[in-house]
Amino acid sequence: MCGRFSLSSDPVRLAVELDAVDEASSPPPGLWPAEGPRSPRFNIAPTTTIPVLALDVPRERLDRPGGPERVLRAMRWGLVPSWAREGQRLPTLFNARVETAFSKPSFRSAVARRHCVVPMDGWYEWVPGEPAETGGGAGLKQPFHMSLPGDRGLLMAGLWEARRGPGDEAGTQLSCTILTTEARGPLRAVHDRMPLVVDPSVVSDWLDPSVIGDPRALVDGAGGDLDRWAHSVQITPVSRAVSNARNEGPELVRPVDPGEGTLF
Repeated sequence: MCGRFSLSSDPVRLAVELDAVDEASSPPPGLWPAEGPRSPRFNIAPTTTIPVLALDVPRERLDRPGGPERVLRAMRWGLVPSWAREGQRLPTLFNARVETAFSKPSFRSAVARRHCVVPMDGWYEWVPGEPAETGGGAGLKQPFHMSLPGDRGLLMAGLWEARRGPGDEAGTQLSCTILTTEARGPLRAVHDRMPLVVDPSVVSDWLDPSVIGDPRALVDGAGGDLDRWAHSVQITPVSRAVSNARNEGPELVRPVDPGEGTLF
């Protein structure tokens, strides 16, 4: 689940809102992705470059007092483990189940050391349509866009990884995944999983694994009442055009009559 999402804010605005240093707009030399994310985006798919909030210890503070600072970085959506060999084929790890991430080789290092937050306006899910005839297969899938009222943004819990390329000049690849949990309330009608939201009040605690080390704590109440949050989410039918990752534009998040969603 959570294989597509939308985000209209650019990194400069996000960095201000999240009290972070903006390194996403123009990534520092030696980091890959080497170019910042495009914005606005209404149909973000796995392997896309996205802005991600994490913690960093600036080089000038390494030998002096002062904790890590928030930094917004450009990352590949789809985690690439640090131990992955060049050219090795891996699944597109764009989601990680919160119940098992700590035990999975691909994620457990990030669970212990590298937490992040993925900003988004909303995410998409697809629900199979009614059969065209009795006894027939399911009809066309209807996409829905999940968001909060009033254009409020969402902050989703994630994990990130840094993978050194071969050789001294290859740079470091940054990548991330979004944590998911069991769907709550009305969100169960569209999918049995949902992205794991981080309440703004605990963003700093979540980013620091020494404070919230186990992602399951966010499910158990450390990040607020998930059931109450799920009931506040708007579930909006949108055009089937979003099913094609090449389609882009604000029309993809506009409400449609579920029977009239077009695919083009």
